[in-house]
Amino acid sequence: MRVTKIAMGVILLGTIHAASAFATNAEHATAAGSLANHDDAVINTFQVMCTLEPENFEHIGAKAQAMSMRKSTDRTEKQTADITRHLQVFEGTLTTGHFSLLLEKISGPAINATNCGVASNTPDKRAFFDDIVRTLHLSKNTSKRTILNGNSVITWDDVYGPHTFLDFTDVRGSNGVLVQLLDAPAKPE
Repeated sequence: MRVTKIAMGVILLGTIHAASAFATNAEHATAAGSLANHDDAVINTFQVMCTLEPENFEHIGAKAQAMSMRKSTDRTEKQTADITRHLQVFEGTLTTGHFSLLLEKISGPAINATNCGVASNTPDKRAFFDDIVRTLHLSKNTSKRTILNGNSVITWDDVYGPHTFLDFTDVRGSNGVLVQLLDAPAKPE
């Protein structure tokens, strides 16, 4: 399954870049209220939207629409001749400020993956990282890399079982962070 993970990583490079764009959008730069509890609210949103039940692209999208979140992006594109990527981005507002929900479904003969993430600005990226590790009970076993656009990404492998990966992205040059869960189960050969 190492090949599947590497292929997903290559496909997701474009996703993280796109997510970085919406995380740094000026619309997210100022919150509607105090940011004192914004980090907790964003982490709770990530848990509710992305981790409480098995990832299902259609179900999460329907939940976002039922919550009256504004869909800002909805596109399907071919990544390769046999791999299709469907991306949806929803804009939401918590009582503490704005956030974006990223949904992605990647499918092809050897892959069927779903990615769910939440992006927002934070006044203290290190405190946000510490909060997410504590809240989600994440281990210290991580890998760290810098992707092509300069963003730093920390990854936990098999975080909720086999073939699940949680990424924390520090969006370079902004207060933006992106937390995303990728569920990439192996397809039978």
